[in-house]
Amino acid sequence: MAKRALLIQLARLGDLVQTVPVITALKETHEDWILDLLCPAHLEGIGLILPGIGAVVPWDGAAWNQRARVVENDLLPDHVVEADAALRTIVDEPYECAFVLNQHPRAILAGALLARKSLGAVSGGPVDHRLSPWATYVRAVANDRRENRIHLADAFCGMCGVPPPKDVVQIQMPSVRLPQELDPIGESSGPWIGVLVGAAASERVVPVTAWAEFIAGCLDALHGSRVVLIGSRQEQERAGWILTSLPSSLLGRVWDTTGRLSLTELAQALTRCQVVVGSDTGPLHLAVALGTKVIGWYFARARVHETGPYGRSHWVWQAEGVGGETGEAITPHCWPIEETIGLLSNSQVVAAQDWSLWSSHRDRWGAYYVQAGHEPVAPLQREQVWNELHSTAV
Repeated sequence: MAKRALLIQLARLGDLVQTVPVITALKETHEDWILDLLCPAHLEGIGLILPGIGAVVPWDGAAWNQRARVVENDLLPDHVVEADAALRTIVDEPYECAFVLNQHPRAILAGALLARKSLGAVSGGPVDHRLSPWATYVRAVANDRRENRIHLADAFCGMCGVPPPKDVVQIQMPSVRLPQELDPIGESSGPWIGVLVGAAASERVVPVTAWAEFIAGCLDALHGSRVVLIGSRQEQERAGWILTSLPSSLLGRVWDTTGRLSLTELAQALTRCQVVVGSDTGPLHLAVALGTKVIGWYFARARVHETGPYGRSHWVWQAEGVGGETGEAITPHCWPIEETIGLLSNSQVVAAQDWSLWSSHRDRWGAYYVQAGHEPVAPLQREQVWNELHSTAV
């Protein structure tokens, strides 16, 4: 009988999409395993299209948070019965193994309750747990901003006891029809450029003035180009400000999808773009996983070596400045607008003030980035880290 394992990823969209490499690596190592996914309920639609996943188990975070607040004051037998009943609706019987990718107590507890043994972020039990060597490394990088060349997606592989996958596997998007008025996106000739107008973290939001200048420049420089504004319902007002800032002569070439697409429709729209431009946010990583080229603007606390687009032939502009090495957020005073347009038009790209340009690559140790103008030589540090931390695969 095939072994049943559960991958637990309870973080946001970007982290969920960046589990594709560890899913691929686990399936390469254990071809006969049935691998299911536990993820937030609102991300179930994306979980269902991740390659290598047998079934998706939705986690109702709001309901469990409410239970936690109730029992903080008074734990009664009824609460235990209710929690046990809720768990039994999640799975029929415990999994053989749970791979826990989050260091949050709720993920650790879920692994302990839903499987006979847990691996990944912890090496102990749910009460007296100890971080695994890889999770300790990831936390140290986040806390002291040490020099690091291990991509988060590859660190997920290390947590699960497997090396990075042999190659990048893309999400094969099933046919999803967009709303009728948006369905023509991607049909006409000329480049379609997706612009991510917002971000879940406020510190990673690009000003609307910068986006308006970038969009106007793209439409002027790239013959036949179209721009697709992409964002959530909360970002509709930002999209409106961008549109009102553009010359009326350009509005017919801009398609506003903000707040009008489900997650699977969003994925479909991303596949219809030739390039997607945005900050380090979930839809950017979703575009990458779908096979769309991206150009990232990384600032605040986002760092290219840790969460850069996973794969080959992507570009990232990394903000440079005081605070980047100490963990403080970098707030750019200017944006790589003309330089990004140069990348899109295949022109000679000049250096952007206070930004460095990096290109993505992969080898046996996973993803790595090389600064533009340098030979694509992989950093030696990564092999050393893997040799120190990588445990025997299960």
